[in-house]
Amino acid sequence: MNWKIPFFSKSTNNKEIESFVRKSLGFSPKDTSLYEQALRHSSAATSIKPGLKNSNERLEFLGDAVLDSIVAHYLFNKYPLLPEGELTKMKSKIVRRENLNMLGFSLHLEELLDLNLGKQDMHDSIVGNALEAFIGAIYMDKGYEVTRGIVLKLLKKHGLDTMIHDDVDYKSKLHEWAQKNRKDLSYKVIAHSNRAGTSHYKVAVIIDEEQYGLGDGSSKKAAEQKAAKQANEKIFTS
Repeated sequence: MNWKIPFFSKSTNNKEIESFVRKSLGFSPKDTSLYEQALRHSSAATSIKPGLKNSNERLEFLGDAVLDSIVAHYLFNKYPLLPEGELTKMKSKIVRRENLNMLGFSLHLEELLDLNLGKQDMHDSIVGNALEAFIGAIYMDKGYEVTRGIVLKLLKKHGLDTMIHDDVDYKSKLHEWAQKNRKDLSYKVIAHSNRAGTSHYKVAVIIDEEQYGLGDGSSKKAAEQKAAKQANEKIFTS
């Protein structure tokens, strides 16, 4: 993308930031300088001491860690029986770069960014990085609990918490149910063929020695997902 972003003076930035935070996030900032720094790209930063500039990079580092903690906390509580590997996959889906960029643009952070890129294009990741820095600023200004509430509200508003179900939740939900009800769950390859370099799998999901679902696909994982979906439908809609 090629964005032409207006440069705001410090006084204008404070007013813009206060208005943005109240209207978009629903709270009044205590220290607007934190949010001003969160919106200052390194291209517009000035040195405050040798080796250190007043850009948003340090707040971005903090916000990234806080976001990871919030999402991990949310998933840990929502899926008490899922193993670490599945929780990690879900978290990765939520905090991936494309989603952060999208969230930043949905908040119109690009309209507030302090940039000095010259003739260079503004990459989407600059907005996503600013979002992380903004989360870091909220954390420094309001603490963890307030930040957690704001971030979760933002994620749910844009459907990112439900997006994790797209391709992992049929198996995850089934796994959680099986553990909770002390069921023996397994997947069995019923058939596998390879013609002209193209694989085809047929997989059954077995619960306590009974077939609950059958799925096929070009990979074992895809077939397992379809089988798990069929099993979910049998268990939770019958």
